[in-house]
This record gives sequence, C-alpha cells and structure tokens, in this order.
Amino acid sequence: MYKKEENEIGTITKTIETEVVVCGGGTAGIITALTAAENNAKVILLEKGNNCYPPRTFIGAIGSKVQKEHGVEIDRNKIVNELCRHTCYRVDQRLINLWADESGEMMDWLCNIMTDNGMKVTLETDINNNMNIREWSTCHSFYNDNSEDKRKPVKILEERMKAHGVNIMTRTPMIQLTTDDDKVSGVIAKNSDGEYIQINASKGVVLATGGYSNNMEMLKELNPIAASNITSLPLTQGVTGDGIKAAKEIGAEMDPISTVMIFDREAVKPGKVAGEPFEGKMFWLGSQPFLKVNKLGERYTNESVPYDFCIHAASMQPGKVWCSIFDSNWRKDVLEFHTIGCSRVVLPEDNEKYPCNFNMKIIEGRNGELLKAGYMQQANTIEELAEKLMLPPQTLKTNIYRYNELCEKGEDKDFGKISFRMRPVVKAPFYGITVGGNLLCTLDGLRININMQVLDKNMEPIKGLFAVGNDSGGFFAYSYPELAPGVAAGRSMTFGRHVGEYLADL
Repeated sequence: MYKKEENEIGTITKTIETEVVVCGGGTAGIITALTAAENNAKVILLEKGNNCYPPRTFIGAIGSKVQKEHGVEIDRNKIVNELCRHTCYRVDQRLINLWADESGEMMDWLCNIMTDNGMKVTLETDINNNMNIREWSTCHSFYNDNSEDKRKPVKILEERMKAHGVNIMTRTPMIQLTTDDDKVSGVIAKNSDGEYIQINASKGVVLATGGYSNNMEMLKELNPIAASNITSLPLTQGVTGDGIKAAKEIGAEMDPISTVMIFDREAVKPGKVAGEPFEGKMFWLGSQPFLKVNKLGERYTNESVPYDFCIHAASMQPGKVWCSIFDSNWRKDVLEFHTIGCSRVVLPEDNEKYPCNFNMKIIEGRNGELLKAGYMQQANTIEELAEKLMLPPQTLKTNIYRYNELCEKGEDKDFGKISFRMRPVVKAPFYGITVGGNLLCTLDGLRININMQVLDKNMEPIKGLFAVGNDSGGFFAYSYPELAPGVAAGRSMTFGRHVGEYLADL
C-alpha cells in the first residue's frame, strides 16, 4: 500500500471558527464555496497553490435554458442509463440521477453569473447522429472576446466569492482532518507563513482536492494498469491525493474500480514505449481517427472510438503505444472527421462559433514544432516513413494498402470503422507519429451519498465530511464517457452546488 505521509504537526498558532471549510480551489471547490456563501454560510476556502485553479472550459449538463434556446432536448432516462451502461452499472445510479436532475439549474445559475460579467456561452449542437456509439449535445462552454485573458472565468468567480464573504486562503494546504468524537470537526492546515492553524467547521468539511493523478505512488498502487499505459502525467502539479488520503485515514471507503481519464494525445519519439520516464509532447490530433498501427506495423482496432477506448486497445499491443499515419490531405480529413468536444478542430473563421477549440492555424504550428523536435516524421514514401518510425517497412506497406482498399470500397470489413471516417493514405508527403496516453485526471474517489457525505466501509455517512469533484466517487467506472462531453466538470459543479446548498441549510 502507498505510504501514509507523516505530518509532524507543530505548534498550532491560531484557531479559526467557521461553518464550512472547502479544501481545494478548483472546478468543484469554487462552486461549493460560492454556493454555500450565497446561501449565507460562513466559508473558508483552502487552496495549496498560489491561486484558485480555473474551472474546466467544457461543462456537461442537460435541461439548461441554453439547450432549450437551441431546441436541444435530451431524454433524461436515456442519458442516465447510457452513462450507467458505460460503467457496467458499477456506480450509484442515484448520483447520476442527481446530475441529470440538477445540472440544468446549475448551468443556468452559472450562465447568469458569466454573462452578467461579459462572458458568452456556446453549446455544441452539431453532433453526429450516425455513429456506432451515440453522441450527446451536453457541452456548454464560456468565452470572452479577449481570448488572451484565460483567467477571466476564475476571476469572476473569485470576486463573487469575496463579495459573499468567502475567506480564500491560498498557499494553505490542508494537512489533516480533525475529529470530535464521531464527527469531523475541521482541519489542520499550514498557512502561507508556514504556521500550523486549526480551522473548526461547525457544519462540515468538503474535500475537493482533485483526486490523485499527480501522485505516482498512489497511481501505481491503486491503478497499476493506468500507470503502465501512459506516456505523461498531467500539468496539475498539486493534484496528489491529499483529500482522499486524509479521508481514508479516518475510515472512508473508496470506489472498488480504479478509473482514470486518459487523452490519446501524447506524442513520444520513435521507438519509445509507454511508462516511465515520461517524455511526451502534446499531439492534439491524437484523438482524430487516422489510421493506427502498432509497433509491428499492423492495424489492430477501429480507430473511430472514444479516446479512452483507443488507450485500452493500445494497452493490448507491444509497448502500449501506436503510430498514427496520415497523408497531406490531413487538414481536410480532420474537418470531415467531425469529432466533438475538446478534440474538435475548426477553421480560424469558425472560432467565434467554437471559441474553445483549437483552430487549424494553431494545429499547423504545433505539428511543425513536433516535426522539428523529431516526434512527428515526414517521408515521401511509405517505406521511408516506416524506417523513420522504426516499423517493419513491408508490413506497414501491406497494411496501408489494405486500408486504402477498404477506404475506396467505403466499408471497413476488417474493424467496422464508420465509413465517413475512412480516409486513404495516398498523397505524399506522408506523416506518422508515435502516440500514447496523457493522464488527465483520476475518476475513482471516496464513496458518497446524494448529499456528498463521505461514507465508511459500512456505507454509513462520516458525520461532518463531504467530497466533490475527483475526490468523490460513485459516478464513473472503467472509463470516461467522452461522447457526453463535459460530464465530468458538469458532475463536479452540479454536486458542488448541491452540497453548498445542503451545508448552508444545516
């Protein structure tokens, strides 16, 4: 088992009384703190970083006013059962019901805040209706005309929190939970001056520290398969399992299925395999359904599946990486692939409609950097490309010939790839890049009930302790339902709003 961190608590220099302590200033923590404060609770928000972390851009919800304005109607029971089916029902359906029933109201509340402060909202409506796996029009996003001000959404929420009396304490990590008899009574934290302080919370402590994706020791212990399948760790350095560890130390129970969200967008040098040392570079086109071959030069899967599924398929192949192969028609192909959510690539002139997506100009620049750095390879013949990618030339040539033949016929008899995404590799120069998994976040967390109360091994609530976001569990298992875009952030915000209201009413 991963080692418990030994925290030698020094002298407590100060004791602070409040009603609610929220540990973590990210997507879930901000919404929790703000909602509780709006409902007249006295709130302290602890964040161990220098600033609150900007909330996620893509937010999944159903039943919002924005969806109604666009004529989008999503059957509540159908999407709930699809999300449950995606997990083989190893979830608490009551939590998914809660997201379905309350995400629309949360979205309306958030839209009002953002639009009142000059932000605009978009909804992804042009989903594909002819896919083998259903896509959903759940993805809401905010943007402002000044695209350089990336922190504007979090600034708006920070100012609103302060206006409602939230005491935001940055560079102040939660060290451990405190208990009084059978109830969590508060936390001990280390403030920005290096002093230990005790914060007593009469209504409750909410864990929102973001999961454990940047704690390799925990990842190897809890999800060794994911640890061996990835080629990079996320950029969120502070996500090290603090909340989960603190809760487990007082008897909290975790999900039985360790689950992560992995992007298929991390390039590695030819010959490299998954696992440590992590030396990847972001390849944003990794989620595009180009021809994929393994290290033996063989096609091995349907390339037109969600990005987690691509990682799972590659985990069964040599080195747990693959090569994406495409030709000089790639720009046209990417637009016609019509992926949704964060993998969508748009023309520069369409950035007003899809402001949160990378446009083709940005992608061309990134591809150029990958070529220059030796990640992406370019060649005038397939044989030359194979050599640069360290693949068997004849095997690769045979597999590309077969793939092109299937593209011409318009039917993938080998792997069942949907026909409109069958694009031949025929126009030189040809391109190839070795790709692996980029770990975005962990999705298994502490077991909770519908009021976000953390549960013990007997599924009984631990009094005074709550969890939201990636510290909480019961909602995902095995994989991430990518084709309901934004549902992770939508779950985090919806549950943050729910528990904020719940705590304020105690």
